[in-house]
Amino acid sequence: MTNLFRFRPLTTTFIVIFLTSIFSYKKTFAQQKPTPYFPPTHEWAKKTPAEMGLNPAKIQEAIAFAQASESKNPRSMEQSHYQSFGKEPYGFAIGPFADRGDQTGIIVYKGYIVAQWGDPSRCDITHSVTKSFLSSVVGLAVDKGLIRSVNDTVAPYIPPIELYGQPVQRPADEFGKPELLQLFDTPHNRRITWDHLLRQTSDWEGTLWGKPEWADRPDKDAATWLTRPRNAPGSVYEYNDVRVNALALAATSVWRRPLPQVLKENLMDPIGASNTWRWTGYRNAWIVLDGQPVQSVSGGGHWGGGMFINAFDMARFGLLTLNRGNWNGKQLLSEQWVKQATTPTPAQPTYGYMNWFLNTGQKPLPSEPANVFYHVGNGTNIVYVDPDHELVMVVRWIENNALDGIVKRVLEAFTPTVPDTEIYLTDLKVSAGKVSISQPVNITKRAGYDNQPSFTPDGKKLLYTRQANGQTDIWTYDLAKKNHSALTQTPESEYSATVMPDGKHFSVIRVEPDQTQRLWQFELATGKNPKVILPSIKPVGYHCWFGSDSLVLFVLGQPNMLQLAQVSTDKGQTITTNVGRSLLRVPSQKAVSFVHKISATEWQVEQLNMNTLQTKTLIQTPAGSEDCAWAADGTLLMAQGSKLYKWNPQYDKEWQEAADWSNLGIKQITRLAIDRKNQKLAFVGQ
Repeated sequence: MTNLFRFRPLTTTFIVIFLTSIFSYKKTFAQQKPTPYFPPTHEWAKKTPAEMGLNPAKIQEAIAFAQASESKNPRSMEQSHYQSFGKEPYGFAIGPFADRGDQTGIIVYKGYIVAQWGDPSRCDITHSVTKSFLSSVVGLAVDKGLIRSVNDTVAPYIPPIELYGQPVQRPADEFGKPELLQLFDTPHNRRITWDHLLRQTSDWEGTLWGKPEWADRPDKDAATWLTRPRNAPGSVYEYNDVRVNALALAATSVWRRPLPQVLKENLMDPIGASNTWRWTGYRNAWIVLDGQPVQSVSGGGHWGGGMFINAFDMARFGLLTLNRGNWNGKQLLSEQWVKQATTPTPAQPTYGYMNWFLNTGQKPLPSEPANVFYHVGNGTNIVYVDPDHELVMVVRWIENNALDGIVKRVLEAFTPTVPDTEIYLTDLKVSAGKVSISQPVNITKRAGYDNQPSFTPDGKKLLYTRQANGQTDIWTYDLAKKNHSALTQTPESEYSATVMPDGKHFSVIRVEPDQTQRLWQFELATGKNPKVILPSIKPVGYHCWFGSDSLVLFVLGQPNMLQLAQVSTDKGQTITTNVGRSLLRVPSQKAVSFVHKISATEWQVEQLNMNTLQTKTLIQTPAGSEDCAWAADGTLLMAQGSKLYKWNPQYDKEWQEAADWSNLGIKQITRLAIDRKNQKLAFVGQ
């Protein structure tokens, strides 16, 4: 199998990626856009990637990449806080934390779930994705006329606020001090508009809920904390949770209701969200409103609290923003508001309204279209929305720098569903570095994906991967009878079949129901009785047996790793990184070869000594090539385009052309395999 998915720290990672795709086509007057699917409450239809015209292998590749990119921060959100924001002045927690769950994700395309893994039903903290809910509640206030314009200054909307829980009798030393909270009662704060708060350019000054604004991500120079001049509102972007919480309190005052109730009635219930999400605030963030105690919720989990929500509900919110605030024909949030939210902030062009991050100039996400936007939270909680594709992906607890890699792989799934690949078979003679090859014969001859050939030890059969109707299984080809038969027929997908050292079983990379990729075995005679070989090592992409208990693995990650694993211990040792997929026993040596990708353009074949675990360079690969096959005399075969090359260290200094099959219409040769008798060569051609 190939690679699969990756993502911003602040502490952990929860990502909800929403990609939207309408394949480019020319519209005629008779063409009409089909009615989009919106999942009803308590339901969500599922379809396979193949049914939706997506490349299943690329989707699996993206998922594996995400799983390999799981956040390295503590699962305890409280511990994670005190290792980061808790070190700031006044950084003590004042809201709830909870341990996070497993690395999780969902992919939804055109409204349908096409893949999911982990525990998408689990409610976890989303950190600053909460800010997108907060700005949406402000948008609802604008839509309903409670706020006349985002360009209005905020001060006239906000009366003095009474804090809840104050002592009945004030101490003498409190005499003469303000009894009510005046959020916007300084000369600077009176100039702040709603737009400034939404874009985090207000430079609001003050202390709220025991947190002074200067203490959030404070300047390294402590002398400036209380003395620096204020920036004119709108002139400087500064991400600051105290100011976000000031907006939340201002919005609560405008609505005269708790914001979670407003969100539930106006957005979450109409989009069919579950009843399990909770928007919490700080323990000291209570005010008196119309004679009732009301909690002013926070805009994230900076000091605890914020939104706790499951991945399914996040995907529904992503679908709402994808459709410009419209849900199944009903405009819940005005399209004008979404347009404003996705308009770049002059002081920070990659930011719109909180927390709508923009891909302006494709700087944040080079692999994605410039018009995407994504709701971002601490640890890289993300709802990614791409107006050029109709897809939802929810990914939780990913490393900060993995987002571009994940989305890139998902977008690659929009290429033709699977490549049309054929397996070719040819007679082979190799001796003293000389190679003789007959005309190849196409043994698969069908539209679709046939790939990853490998011979059985007796050379009588060829194992290979076949994909049909969205399902991937292992098939066999009988060289004498020239017929094909399915070896595995499972709901899961199997790749890279290799006969094991005992000769009675074959091993595969299996994509399990939750999209985990691990090494499994089946009986060679029947294709039955699957059993996981290495339970703890995942996600595995490729493998090469070196003995009954040891093997070399290509383990997906950032970067990909070459690991030496033992079946008896279920443990792997990383040897090196940035390796390719071709792992092979070197003839007559206690060694395994692999391709080391030193850079994007410099790849070389290296050899791992299995006794010393030292590596040495053999030769540079032909540009862009990574698939190899060893002949018994020590000749190495590789291909580039339609040409096959050979190299033998005893006879050749450089690669020598052995064959050119462009006359067969073959444009690309990959996945080489040689039988043990060195009489047959199999390869994949496109």
